[in-house]
Amino acid sequence: MNPSQLKRELDEQFADVLAASNEREDGRLEFILADRDNLGTAVRTLRDAGITHLITITGVDSDEQVDVLYHFLKYGEYDAGDLGEGIELTLRVTVPDADPTIETITDQIPAAGLYERELMDMLGVEVAGHPNPKKLLLPDDYDGGPPLRAENVEVTD
Repeated sequence: MNPSQLKRELDEQFADVLAASNEREDGRLEFILADRDNLGTAVRTLRDAGITHLITITGVDSDEQVDVLYHFLKYGEYDAGDLGEGIELTLRVTVPDADPTIETITDQIPAAGLYERELMDMLGVEVAGHPNPKKLLLPDDYDGGPPLRAENVEVTD
C-alpha cells in the first residue's frame, strides 16, 4: 500500500472526525482532527488499520493554542527479510489555551505514557486519565510555567 492509497482509505474511515488531511511531497501523511474529543476514535481507527507504532508525540505552541502531533509509522510489507518502505503519518489535534486538556491514549498505546508526560511538563497540556501523571523532565518542586510555551521563552538579540 502506498501513501496515496492509505490516505484515501483513512479519509473514508476518518470522515466523521477530520477537519483536513494532506499528503506531503515526501509521502508523509497528515490528518487534522476536527475536535480533540475524537482522538481516541482516530487512534483506534489507526490500530484497526495495523498502524500501531507510535514514533513520538510533539507539540507546537501557536498563539492561543497548542497543536499536539502524534507521529505514527505503518511498516512496509515484509519481503524476504526487508521491511520495505514504511509510511509516516501524523495526527494533529488542537488544544486551546483556555482548556489545555487532552485525553490519554495509553489505554490503546501504552508506550505513549512517557511522551504524554513530556507534553505535560514542557507545554503545560494536561493529559486526562494518564496512569502516572508525575513530572518526567522537570524537578518535582518546579513551579515556573511550561518551559516550551512562548510566554516562558526569553528571546535575546
